[in-house]
Amino acid sequence: MRTTLKIVIAAAALGLGWRLGEGGNAAADRGNAAASQPASRPALPPVAQFRGMAVQLHGGTGIYDAYHRLIPEVAELGANTVLFVVHGWQNNAGSPDLRIDAQRSADPDELGRLCDLAHAQGLRVILMPIVLLSSPRAGEWRGKIMPADRDWDAWFRRYTAFITHWAKIAERHGVEALLVGSELIKTEGQTERWRAVIAEVRRHYRGRLGYSANWDHYQTTKIGFWPQLDFVGMTTYYELAAKPNPAIEEIDANWRDYQAEILAFQQEVDKPIIFTEVGWCSQEGAAHEGWNYYANQKATAAGQREQALLYESFLKTWADEPSVAGIIWWEWDLSPGGDQDYNYTPRGKPAERILREWFAETAGQPGQR
Repeated sequence: MRTTLKIVIAAAALGLGWRLGEGGNAAADRGNAAASQPASRPALPPVAQFRGMAVQLHGGTGIYDAYHRLIPEVAELGANTVLFVVHGWQNNAGSPDLRIDAQRSADPDELGRLCDLAHAQGLRVILMPIVLLSSPRAGEWRGKIMPADRDWDAWFRRYTAFITHWAKIAERHGVEALLVGSELIKTEGQTERWRAVIAEVRRHYRGRLGYSANWDHYQTTKIGFWPQLDFVGMTTYYELAAKPNPAIEEIDANWRDYQAEILAFQQEVDKPIIFTEVGWCSQEGAAHEGWNYYANQKATAAGQREQALLYESFLKTWADEPSVAGIIWWEWDLSPGGDQDYNYTPRGKPAERILREWFAETAGQPGQR
């Protein structure tokens, strides 16, 4: 596609995607506004598409020293955004003990320093708090969280305290977008409780709000609080091939089918989409179960080719879609990557070259930095 046409498409995306957007660096725009009680929610002008990498911040104190070197690396890739993943913990899917764990949840001051560093590197910041289980029972993960006694009021009280903790940090450090939740499937039917959570978050944070839905659980029949948010967050772990080592034509064909469903949903909710987790392990079979990083844990040249094909096909399908306000790749981490790695990172693999080319190709479009 010619560069001029891409610029026209990008401009259209801005008009559609961010009627509720905010331009530039939110840290500068919002200045020294009080984090605990923002006086008002300003009108937010359009911005360019978020294009970046996810960085998971594992641990409590010490995260700055551990992770600060990744920020200039993300900028050097050509990205304009970093998405920080931070964690809360509860024992299992039915336990009533959701909490910030000082040993395993990001230290507030150090998280703030990482956000400030990202802004200094010319990156925008998205913050995605997620809930992890410290002692999951068989088959459990955050998508199965449901209080054992069905005491949703108690669970949501704890969740509201959890998410507003991060919202205050996001406001204080000018974070451009905040996810109010991620893949909490069993909770999503509690629409009024989620609306109350969102309203409370807006008391503390004036940037964009979204929710990161699981790839198979975003529909309006399943999530009823999209109208209260500024954008739809969505993961991408679809079944894109029946067997390992697929041809790109099979991946492309499956994406076309999923794309039709997603775009019909997008028209229904009339919200821009940010793909919050776009990624596949460099494993043979990644196209079949993109979410299953345990499936085939061995590094092979074929696995790296499959990962690269998945990156290529995703960009072919989605890169120029006007309703997509962001693409965040999963993930950039502390590992060396390379041909001995079979996890999600593209570092040192053919997928990294594809990413760099895409970032470079789009860097000249209006407002990309």
